[in-house]
Amino acid sequence: MKIRELLDYLEERVPLDQQEDFDNSGIQCGDTSQEISGVLVAIDTTEAVIDEAIKMGCNLIVTHHPALFRATKSITPDYYINKCLMMAIKHDIVVYASHTSLDNDDEGVNVYWAHQMGLTDIQILEPQQNNPEIGSGVIGNLPYPVTIGELIFLMKRFQPITHVAHSQVLKERVQRIAYCGGSGNFLMKKAAQSGADVFITGEAKYNDYYDAEGLVTLMTIGHFESELLTKDILISIMSEKRGNFAIYNAKTCANPVHYV
Repeated sequence: MKIRELLDYLEERVPLDQQEDFDNSGIQCGDTSQEISGVLVAIDTTEAVIDEAIKMGCNLIVTHHPALFRATKSITPDYYINKCLMMAIKHDIVVYASHTSLDNDDEGVNVYWAHQMGLTDIQILEPQQNNPEIGSGVIGNLPYPVTIGELIFLMKRFQPITHVAHSQVLKERVQRIAYCGGSGNFLMKKAAQSGADVFITGEAKYNDYYDAEGLVTLMTIGHFESELLTKDILISIMSEKRGNFAIYNAKTCANPVHYV
């Protein structure tokens, strides 16, 4: 099977036109006319991930975050991400990203997270104008009220969380929960307006915790941690397209943020 055929299927399931205007989901580099030798799925394009792809014999890397996000006027090894792309191109590896196109999808990390949490009455927090069935963030209800500690325990059953930060706890028990993987602080007020007791996202700014007071309990669990589930989603989707190749979950996929 050609790389392009697999990516066509992925884009059929997760259309690129679902991505935000600022995003750059899609092919980052490489020749998609090659036969697939193997697929490696990661969160970011790093030297370690590319090394792993080379060792595993994979010529396609599918990541969540785009390698090319800001305007690039030249490709030189002076910048880390450019160095990574040069390394991929040298070894005939195609790099592809499924970022907000997947985030906004009805099979994306937010909806997936909501189902893992057992939320009911799941709704999109900020639907896209042209398609209200998809969009940014989700909100839903737990089957019963829980404490903040119990809420964190429920998340830890399926999500590798090591650090949790939150604003002032407004309710002893919470039930209506909103979630947005990554940098979802722009949805905090929308979550409050939608009746959320807690809004969970990957990261937020210092003043966001002040802004949350009196509105909603803001909880952050780490950008990387909040989106790690996307690897499982991408592997599941691509595994539906049967071919003579293996799909691997990158073992070298690591959080760039280190905690003490």
